Amino acid sequence: MHLLLASAALVSCTVITCELMRLVTRGLLRPGLAQDLLLEVVCTLQLSCCTREMILLGTLGGIELWLGLALTYLLTVLHCTTTQGTTCNPCGSLEQWVRVQDSGPHTVLKVAAQFVGAALSRVLMPNLWLLGLSPLHEWDVGCRSPLNVAPWQGALVEMTCALILYLTLHFLPRVQSQYQAHVVAFAITAIVYAGAPRTGAVFNPALAFAVVFSCQGHSFLQYVMVYWIGPTIGMVISVLILERSIPKLRRDKSSARRVKRE
Repeated sequence: MHLLLASAALVSCTVITCELMRLVTRGLLRPGLAQDLLLEVVCTLQLSCCTREMILLGTLGGIELWLGLALTYLLTVLHCTTTQGTTCNPCGSLEQWVRVQDSGPHTVLKVAAQFVGAALSRVLMPNLWLLGLSPLHEWDVGCRSPLNVAPWQGALVEMTCALILYLTLHFLPRVQSQYQAHVVAFAITAIVYAGAPRTGAVFNPALAFAVVFSCQGHSFLQYVMVYWIGPTIGMVISVLILERSIPKLRRDKSSARRVKRE
């Protein structure tokens, strides 16, 4: 119980600090690209820090499966509630570009901002753990790779996780607003339950960079294949299923035809 309370306290402090940063950002910056990028950094930092703490609790704290899934559900609801307006996921930003909802330069900048937030968590959390707020932080001697299958199998698992998530998100607007965070949390918890024993079920390239890429056991290229390429393919497949084509390519072809006619 002491370990759980210590981790909950650290997560709460992280969320509160990030919420204050979001309030300051919205207060000082006008709505626009600069505000969007800074919010992506802060929100991805929050997601990465909280996930790193929960992974530490799950791997070293000896908590039961039902409790780990319950914490995943609660953390997802908390994240969805506090980070509205951001994606915190490069695949989500790429999906907006593929669907012609955002421009290429803006997408690149948002993805860069998300990786900045993830990188900051890799620096911040080890320093917070040095404070010794919980015995878990003293036991932390490095992470073990969550990839427990062959890389190509891991890529398929992460692809499937992302596919299910983006299919779920497509139908989310049909759900009443007060239930949307819970629908997302239920979907992610179910995905984690099914995929975590194989790959950790991350399905977020920026989050994977924060929590997996520093772990020993596999090469950088293997991690790229599983945690970057796999989820990206899953996102693209979800668009193909729902749109029966890639809107970005369809629009580009239409533009090319207009140019030829003119």
